[in-house]
Amino acid sequence: MANPKDGDLKVDGKKEASLLLASLDQTHRERILQEIEIQNPELAAQLRKGLFQFEQVLALESMQLQKVMQGHPPRLFALALRGLDPELKKNLYSKLSERQARAMEEEIQSIGPSKLSDVKQAQEKITEYARELHENGVIQLQ
Repeated sequence: MANPKDGDLKVDGKKEASLLLASLDQTHRERILQEIEIQNPELAAQLRKGLFQFEQVLALESMQLQKVMQGHPPRLFALALRGLDPELKKNLYSKLSERQARAMEEEIQSIGPSKLSDVKQAQEKITEYARELHENGVIQLQ
């Protein structure tokens, strides 16, 4: 690839591959990932991880979101929401009961300042759990 200084774009191949895989139906996606896993298990794990993002979890319908939330202590979910864009947080709270939304906001406030790495780790745990639920047919991630 040419030097990026020359105006060429640098492409993240794993991210692009994950986006391509995400666009496939689950049967084809799994078949491709299984073939990759035979040759390179680490790459297959990275591609699986890149299939879904935390924002997709937040976009779930209320009932599906509840199933994801039930799989984690409220403190972990609150940590994952630290520093979240106010519009995304508002949208999330609209899917919760008023009591749940208030409790979640109180939990977020009680955490105090957090390292970005801790927030990202919490988001990854929740996203991974949502991916497992998706693969088991419990929820539908888009």
